[in-house]
Amino acid sequence: MVEKTKTVVRIGGREYAIKSVESEEYIHKVAIYVDKKMEEIRQRQPNLSTTMLAMLTAINLADEVIKLQQKVEKLQREISVLHSVLEEDGRNDISNASAVYDVSRRARR
Repeated sequence: MVEKTKTVVRIGGREYAIKSVESEEYIHKVAIYVDKKMEEIRQRQPNLSTTMLAMLTAINLADEVIKLQQKVEKLQREISVLHSVLEEDGRNDISNASAVYDVSRRARR
């Protein structure tokens, strides 16, 4: 069983204890990102309630995720097309590939 780490983070001026299998450093990175997004929205709309601020932050972050997922899917389709083209041209066959040389570094004495 994977052990969970407890990490205390500050988001929107409040502390939260997070238990996760991710590293403490990663959890802090996520919390800092969320806190920055929340602060950006707070600066644009300072009269929002905490609940509304949290909801708009969640919506904005979900928007980012969905757009990035769409970019990844598009890139994966483009890669698939390129692989197909290479296979049709016979360039994906390892025997036709250019040689790659590995020069090992030996300790000089």
